Amino acid sequence: MDQERAMKLYMNGATAFFLDVPPGMEFGIDMMSWATGEKFKGIKMIPPGIHFVYYSATDKYGNTAPRCGFFHSFKKGECFVKKWHKDSEELMDVPRLELIKYKTNILYYDDTLGPYPYEEQAKWNGLSSLLTDSLIKKLCPETKLIRSAMELFPTSINENTKKRRKWGPIRSETDVGYERLPNLVPKEESKIRYTEPPECHYPPGSSLSDITKHSLDTTYILNKMAENHDSKIDLLAELQFSYVCFLLGLSYESFERWKKLFQLFCMSKDAIAQDQALFAKFFLAVRYQLETIPEDFLVDIVENNNVIYNGLKELFRTLNFSDFLLEDDLKDGTIQIKRFLHQKFGWEFTGLDEEDDDEAPVVVAITED
Repeated sequence: MDQERAMKLYMNGATAFFLDVPPGMEFGIDMMSWATGEKFKGIKMIPPGIHFVYYSATDKYGNTAPRCGFFHSFKKGECFVKKWHKDSEELMDVPRLELIKYKTNILYYDDTLGPYPYEEQAKWNGLSSLLTDSLIKKLCPETKLIRSAMELFPTSINENTKKRRKWGPIRSETDVGYERLPNLVPKEESKIRYTEPPECHYPPGSSLSDITKHSLDTTYILNKMAENHDSKIDLLAELQFSYVCFLLGLSYESFERWKKLFQLFCMSKDAIAQDQALFAKFFLAVRYQLETIPEDFLVDIVENNNVIYNGLKELFRTLNFSDFLLEDDLKDGTIQIKRFLHQKFGWEFTGLDEEDDDEAPVVVAITED
């Protein structure tokens, strides 16, 4: 990077100080992470916009604590300051006077600041293109922290404290004592506030044939969930949010939510005709996600019913037999993602006019006695 461009990025970008972070700790922003050094005090030249900062404490034996992260919308020229709290192993806000101290002396600390990884910016932009400040505020926990390990606590202080299994060998399957374990649930303030589907997956008063239709087409569910947002685009942005929380925040809960939202879009057949631009954006969002999905998770998905392949195949089948004219953006998006899936995974989507084995009617042989 030449000096002139570096200075422009320095002046327009934000600076984030992370004080007293111990050396050797895993620390990252967006698509890049490092092990912190002795001099590390933060990151400079952060492009304005929404970013995800994450970290994992490491003890003297090299053991890594569960990951913790947060979203922040950096403003042009912003100075952002947090300090490491040793006891809670979290980054905390600093007093205003300390913030002013670092804001007025940014150049003095220049050699302690690592540059933002611009070589990975395109990937991050692709994964976060639809995220907005209001959506992040709506979905994030009250604590604003995304944790890889949920904070759990018993539903009652006195629950199961009087019941104790006697010490000794387990004598039967019912003697394990699981029923005496406390019922642990996540702390309410630490839960990600994902949009929940409606309790009933079909409109009130639906006939049996309508209920069957809605079990095969999830458009009703998608529209009801979108009512909790300003638009359907925000529901697609929630798909991006859940993927980032899974990929960078290592939140398994978010991975499960991402799969459900992915399937929801793939099975919303009538919704395509209602908003073709939405599904063109869906293909683009999914392409960026599948470019970055960890290989071990992909293997797990492929070996367990492959919700990605099967979902997209159903969506392609719907487009293939649609009775409406496809708009150019959706048509091009379909061609591009098929080409990408073939090049990256070797996936083919042929035989869309044929029933899958698990969907074909079961033939029962009737024999006479």
